[in-house]
Amino acid sequence: MPSNRPTTGAFLALTAAGLFGVSGAVAGGVFDTVDPAHVAQARSLIAAVLIGAYAATRGLLFPVTRWGRLVVLGINLALVNVTFYWAIDRLGVGPGATIQFLAATLILVWLALVRREHVRTAAWVAAVGSVLGVGLVTQAWSMDGSDVVGLAAGLVSAVLFAAYLLYGEHLGKDHRPAHVGAWGFIFASVFWACVLPWWTFPFEAASQAWLDLLIVGVIGTAAPFLLEFAALRLAPSSLVGIVATAEPAIAAVAAVIILDQTLDPVQWLGIVVVVVAISAVQRWGIADAPVPAPVT
Repeated sequence: MPSNRPTTGAFLALTAAGLFGVSGAVAGGVFDTVDPAHVAQARSLIAAVLIGAYAATRGLLFPVTRWGRLVVLGINLALVNVTFYWAIDRLGVGPGATIQFLAATLILVWLALVRREHVRTAAWVAAVGSVLGVGLVTQAWSMDGSDVVGLAAGLVSAVLFAAYLLYGEHLGKDHRPAHVGAWGFIFASVFWACVLPWWTFPFEAASQAWLDLLIVGVIGTAAPFLLEFAALRLAPSSLVGIVATAEPAIAAVAAVIILDQTLDPVQWLGIVVVVVAISAVQRWGIADAPVPAPVT
């Protein structure tokens, strides 16, 4: 039923956040041997190959129209990944993730000031609550305020992530997720090949690093990207953005299960805050605006 579409979209977004979070816990040590820019480069190429192959088998790779829109998406994908990696590399996973997930609140500001939509009070409370919850889970107060470059990278990543969600919602009205994903990551890979020629890649990296890169590319990029774009076809970007803040909480739980790490009571409180915020926004919604129509 049409009324169930936002709920389905939220579920897909939550699944994507889960994959992002789990892959982050599994591949947490990749920066020890491969720098953030090359990780972003490898991630884009792996996703381009996998999503491109999937789109081709489904007959969704061609025809390609409005190339410029897909080129813009590809550059956005490349930059949002590397700025996020720079932030967590310089500031730590906690502060870096928290800053990026300010995107949910930025989207609400965009809706209110640019689109002139009435954003419900519950949505504002949920957005702020989710960011606070992420801060508790990731212990953002440990950020070193003297690292201006890391802070700037995190803020740029938040803006780019918000733009990615808004632009993805727009593209989802006319394009299938596999088509958008394939060409988005193809152009992201072309961008990286120009910026970082492949002969500069650290091919001598240890086998564990290659496994980490594969996990990041498959579980942490290709699969969740398709899920997230499918979510954006069913639910508004503001809802998807808030649900996406579950990622650090899921990563924390995954670290407990997979890496045998421990969480203190404040971090568990943060997980509860994120869950409550996501539940609230699904219960009361974002704004009195129609959700995007599906592509047939």
